[in-house]
Amino acid sequence: MSSSPSPLSDSPSLSSTPLTATSSVSPSPTPPGTGKPWYTIVNSSVELKLFLDTVVRHISLPPKLFSEALRLPPPQSSKIKSPQHLGVLREPELVPPKLFDVPVTIPELYVDAEGVSLSRSGELSILIVHVETASFSHTYLLHVHVLKHRTFNMRSSDGAHTLRSIFQDNRISKVLFDCRMDSDALFGQYGVLLQGVIDLQLMCLAAQGGGRRYLPGLEDCLLNDLEIDSQERALVSQAKSRGRLLWRPKSGGSMQRFNDDPLHEDIINYCVVNAAYLPRLFEAYAGIGNGVSTMAVDRLWESEDASELYDGVHSWRTRILEESKRRAEKALDPEFTGGSAFNPWKPWHMYDDEDDW
Repeated sequence: MSSSPSPLSDSPSLSSTPLTATSSVSPSPTPPGTGKPWYTIVNSSVELKLFLDTVVRHISLPPKLFSEALRLPPPQSSKIKSPQHLGVLREPELVPPKLFDVPVTIPELYVDAEGVSLSRSGELSILIVHVETASFSHTYLLHVHVLKHRTFNMRSSDGAHTLRSIFQDNRISKVLFDCRMDSDALFGQYGVLLQGVIDLQLMCLAAQGGGRRYLPGLEDCLLNDLEIDSQERALVSQAKSRGRLLWRPKSGGSMQRFNDDPLHEDIINYCVVNAAYLPRLFEAYAGIGNGVSTMAVDRLWESEDASELYDGVHSWRTRILEESKRRAEKALDPEFTGGSAFNPWKPWHMYDDEDDW
């Protein structure tokens, strides 16, 4: 996936001309060499059914459980040397390079939500679903403000699937970045309880060894943890900043811009960036394709026992999955009031006895 064209390659994000339609037929720009649009805006029943049929056709139903798929091979060496520089992940010299390779089908659904004071008491305006498989990559912006309950209750042509059933199936992995407010809005407003969640914010914490005073934001992760060139980095940064100018009140914008019909081009690009890059970010944190898992932490490298390293990496993955589930289910807590913006001080250490991150 990292070799695929940038989601912003031929984006009109640098243009001042807003889109004039929200149909899935024409306004989507086309990445070079593909001949196909890279996003679709869904705001009618017909488009919604086409979206569902596409998802059902392209993703595995159901795929392997993420916790089962991420099994490491048995340790190959008991002599593991520490990295030369703490804080920088290194491949152990005496461990075969495939020790941390993950025999896993990368998750196929990547989700984000935007809205007016996004929460159970706010409004879920746009649901962004990015589908990523070996043969298909596309981002969908579901305009929930227009579609309302049809978003989750419309059935696929075979009658077997709704977006509700897919989101609530814990056998189908959904990757989100800080799922708490998204889940809170989905359940509080539409009764959809996210299951099978993998929270990328937690994967970022794991990759950095935990213990951060502040939870990382998506933009920081995109700009700091992805191997992208300066041009693409500038496009990502500009898409985020121009979108914020439209919707952030303290910048003179309004969250109601997420409800515009048609959506402004800068809002579209802001939403697309929030989801289309998640597969590459997942790969970066999972260490897929580079022979070494970035989820290994410095304290594990100090061990001379490969079995401890093996167990430790599993422990990270177990904790990520368990905490992702707890985060999604905060929507069931009547006292839950917010996510990252409300509780930034959340240090987490690998060897803490407490359950808190």
